Amino acid sequence: MTDETKETAPTGQAGGRQPSHGGPATGDPVPHARFTLDDVPENERYDLWRESIACIFEVEAEREVRKGPFEASIDANLFGSVMLARTQTLEQRWSRTPALMAKDGMDHYMIQVYEHGDMLWETSEGTRSFPKHGLVIFDLAEQVVTRTNNFSNLSLFIPRVMLEDQLKDHGNQHLRVLTAEEPMVQLLRDHMVSLKSLSPRMTARQAVEISPATTGLAAACLNAVQSPDDPRQNAGVGMARMTVIRRLIEKNLTNPALGVDWISGKVGLSRTKLYELFEPLGGVAKYIRERKLRQALIMLTDKAAAHYSTYDIALVSGYANDAAFVRAFRARYGVTPGDVRAAGHRMEAKARQMPGVDRRHESWVHNL
Repeated sequence: MTDETKETAPTGQAGGRQPSHGGPATGDPVPHARFTLDDVPENERYDLWRESIACIFEVEAEREVRKGPFEASIDANLFGSVMLARTQTLEQRWSRTPALMAKDGMDHYMIQVYEHGDMLWETSEGTRSFPKHGLVIFDLAEQVVTRTNNFSNLSLFIPRVMLEDQLKDHGNQHLRVLTAEEPMVQLLRDHMVSLKSLSPRMTARQAVEISPATTGLAAACLNAVQSPDDPRQNAGVGMARMTVIRRLIEKNLTNPALGVDWISGKVGLSRTKLYELFEPLGGVAKYIRERKLRQALIMLTDKAAAHYSTYDIALVSGYANDAAFVRAFRARYGVTPGDVRAAGHRMEAKARQMPGVDRRHESWVHNL
């Protein structure tokens, strides 16, 4: 276990958003939460871990791992609107399913470095493993299944709204692998390690100031580094066009005219060319439908939008009635909009019923 994980009792705010009355006081420490199973009975450890990490992943472990002296910890800090967490645990299988995405509504990028241990996942080209000292980017709005052995890693969570507009190709970052030979990768990796190491000596105000610089460095790294074995990096003109079109769609999700003809007129492309560009994504209509349902999911999990009814969200998402919206939502996520809101309330209540165990990382990552 590293020095950073031996810190004293956690301090900081219970949520990720800074107060509206001017931010943290000058001398406040960086918000810090440490989830540990040290004081939990051995026969309850795995179940508690599985329940807590479900804020991001569903996990499964072999029986001998579950029933043994199970170990897991999450040591997290808030740096303004980003979160950096060190996770240490045993061999497991990790997944983000449509149902889990519907429950947590997370719309973040996660950038990981492994300090020890390894992660494996399947691609169309075969099994890939985590590059030593390299980085892997996750889009938490996408499905994924991975396997790990015993490990320690650092995860940087950045809300999509902070990073996406700075990326040249924001739609193709999921499971992107960056090797340590690239200087920009080394720079971002060293920044993450240093930031975690220095967090006990930093103030909350300094943490707020470093947040945009951290996001900017992440964007610079993702933009500057090309993966030679990744065909997506060779589609220059088409990639640039897709970036423009995707941003146009994102800004007009509530526009009832949004469709092939409207987009063609705005960007000066023929319908045929537009269809060709979106063919790898399942077509224009499917992509628009996916983004509208994603927007609806975020509204359903956003406390600030709790006053919107399902019908209101259906209309905003381009559906004529809530019945059609519910059918489309269930087909995508496997649950209804009502299930999403109920699950959110149950999850909050469950966390409140665990005195003596620091679970603030769960709400932090959802409220960035």
